[in-house]
Amino acid sequence: MRRRRLLLGVVAAAAILVAGRAISALYADYSWYGAMGASAVWSERALDLSLIHGAGFGLAFAIAFANFSALAGSIGSLTLPRRLANVEFGEAVPRRYVDRFAFALSLGVAAALMPLLPAWTSLALARRQVRFGDVDPYFQHDLAFYTTWLPFEKSVYSWFILLVVVVSLVVVALYSLTPGLSWERSGLRMSTRVRRHLSVLAAVILLVTVWSYRLASYDLLIQSAADAGSFSYVEHRWLLPGLLILSIVTVAAAATVLFSGWTGQLRTGFVAVTAVIILAIGVQEIAPLLVRRLTPPETLAARNRAYAETRAEFTRRAYDFTPIPRDSNSSVGDTADLSGEGLRSFQRDSLVYPGARGLVSVADAQVDVAGQRLGDGFGRLAYAWAYQAASLLSDSVPGRARLVTVRDVRTRVAALAPVFAQGSAVQPLFHADTLYWKINLYSASSDHPLSDPRVLAGAERSYFRHAGTALVNGRTARVIIAPAASPDPIAREWMRAFPNAADYRATAILRRLTTSPWNPAEGSAPASGDDAAFRGEVTRLYNLMRASLAAGNLGAFSAAYDSLGALIGPRR
Repeated sequence: MRRRRLLLGVVAAAAILVAGRAISALYADYSWYGAMGASAVWSERALDLSLIHGAGFGLAFAIAFANFSALAGSIGSLTLPRRLANVEFGEAVPRRYVDRFAFALSLGVAAALMPLLPAWTSLALARRQVRFGDVDPYFQHDLAFYTTWLPFEKSVYSWFILLVVVVSLVVVALYSLTPGLSWERSGLRMSTRVRRHLSVLAAVILLVTVWSYRLASYDLLIQSAADAGSFSYVEHRWLLPGLLILSIVTVAAAATVLFSGWTGQLRTGFVAVTAVIILAIGVQEIAPLLVRRLTPPETLAARNRAYAETRAEFTRRAYDFTPIPRDSNSSVGDTADLSGEGLRSFQRDSLVYPGARGLVSVADAQVDVAGQRLGDGFGRLAYAWAYQAASLLSDSVPGRARLVTVRDVRTRVAALAPVFAQGSAVQPLFHADTLYWKINLYSASSDHPLSDPRVLAGAERSYFRHAGTALVNGRTARVIIAPAASPDPIAREWMRAFPNAADYRATAILRRLTTSPWNPAEGSAPASGDDAAFRGEVTRLYNLMRASLAAGNLGAFSAAYDSLGALIGPRR
């Protein structure tokens, strides 16, 4: 009894620690997005993760438990050998233990497949009502179907086929340990329940194969740089109809396999599966090869001319810059990444920079740092627990301190603009005396139909449009995004749904960025710009003066006042 109480105490303590860490991490994550002004992004992320993981775990557990329960029922009475002194005998395992094992194994399979579920950003894009207003000429789908929905469907398919294969392998492995499935001299022997169970799994695998043919039809329009060719006459007139016929035949084969396995006519099911395999090879490999070999080159070239013109038009619309050679790993106009002494010189006075790590607390009242307010009580304890930083519990860190936890520039931007691809470089620029880290953002996809793929920003893309420019303030760590002058439908819909994704002030700042800081002692204004940028700088200095007065820092107030005078003076 004492050992049991001790064990229960240890388990309870571990559960409290795990639950406390999870709750504190959730609180810290929510407050971080709130401090960034991006609570809507956090809500979208939380909803999508809940939908994906809830549906994924529930579906995986249901399929696994249904199969393992059926397996446990087909076993009947499970007997394990036992030995007492010199006497060996069989002891029946209670059925409740078998059911508990099936339940625990189902939980294990569902939990093991959780990390492989689709990314939440793919569901977030699929749920947006994006419309290009343009359709492909073959399936008549809006182009948003390919750039927003199809990537999510492909991820779901990959995860689901893995689930079916894993469950099937576990079922076959467990059946092989029982008398219901054994290999004898006369061949493979299966009991009736085992045969029926395996026939159901085989039919499900065939139906999932039909799903793969649907995706393969769309993939014909999506060219890859590794492909030998592109969508042309052969794919349109032979492969697409062939995949449709193959899908219908596979559905019929699934029904045949299920019926023949249920009735014990295994030879019929074997013939059906063999026919599907032969037809698949003929449709996807042999037929296209024969058509290309037997058709005169002049005739084939004439037929492919219209398809080439269509590809050229879709390629032009898929990019907002002049297409570059296919083998070029372009940074799309970005400058090279800084490294060495040049980067270290910018890091000295910057809270955030490329590659920055660790947690920083800022208690300077005159700097409006974009971070969580430490506070006292539960908030302070939650932050210390979430970030594993016991130093935050010290009285030496005031409650007004702001926490900067995500300090890497790319990671910070990716958290606030998760659906956009980032440019190849992070460029340090200045607005007056303030350092900004500039990153170009792009709406990118590898599933845009009928466009020539390019290697852009480190990955292969078939759609690449400038969405905006992220500016990260090195002094305050605040992220603002200047939208592109003509955003594409993906960027336009995302920025409409999430107000933090675009900031009108960022556009004015972006126009006034320079490669070197402005020195007020020179008596010249910052880089020439419009009145909106001038008003933005005046507003910044005015807010700094107010913060300095509130903190009683007359030195900071005087410096801000002098900077304001230097700014206004040349414009008089």
